[in-house]
Amino acid sequence: MGWKNSNLRSEMTRLLRRAGVSGLPRLFHSMRASRQTELQREFPLHVVCSWLGNSPRIAQQSYLLVTEDDFSKAAGVAKVMV
Repeated sequence: MGWKNSNLRSEMTRLLRRAGVSGLPRLFHSMRASRQTELQREFPLHVVCSWLGNSPRIAQQSYLLVTEDDFSKAAGVAKVMV
């Protein structure tokens, strides 16, 4: 049947539980927001919005995030890889 009769949220929640990850109440929104933010660092806003199917206004209101890297960059702190 492919994707026709699948429940993506239930399956993803089950996989995350098996991996020991918890605390994502808005799972797909969180994934979309993080990806929009990542793409925005490399490509113009209008291009990313076209790819993801939203408007720049919606992206700015709902999806673009401030990350720890943004704070580190503003503070002039070098990111340390572990």
